[in-house]
Amino acid sequence: MRNKYTKEFEDFVKHNVNKYTKEDFRLLLEDNFNIKISKDALRRYLNRHHIKEKYNDYKKSNARKVYKCSIGTERKTNEGTFVKVAHPDIWRRKTKVMYEKHYKCKLKDSDYVIFLNQNRNDFSKNNLMKVTKKEMSYLYNKNIYSTNPELTKTGLLSAKLMIKTKEVK
Repeated sequence: MRNKYTKEFEDFVKHNVNKYTKEDFRLLLEDNFNIKISKDALRRYLNRHHIKEKYNDYKKSNARKVYKCSIGTERKTNEGTFVKVAHPDIWRRKTKVMYEKHYKCKLKDSDYVIFLNQNRNDFSKNNLMKVTKKEMSYLYNKNIYSTNPELTKTGLLSAKLMIKTKEVK
């Protein structure tokens, strides 16, 4: 099999691969050597010649905006609302942050906080309750999680009773 890349090309790649992002480097190769090289072809070439890539695809100017947010910034996702609590990029669930604020306690990572009325935008003290993973799974699996806070509390008591009963057996 013939080598389609010149010695000049190989030297250029070895000395300049870590100075640019993947896409910029690929375009630079195409311009300087008048060749067409795909992302996959470049990756295979680097692997075949044991050239380590130390660059990444994010330039400092293109850093994600979340790194630049101030502490206390909120963002909503499909999984819930999160609050930035520390730099550079430390986010926590707003439910846990608000529960700790209302009840002046520190939650463990294994603790969960649920909305009693299923309204994911109601962070009032009366609507947040700390539960264990077992209790939460019981509420969801037995479908006793209600929009009525009192029914949810009753279902939670039932969950605690069932869990305790299984532990005793």
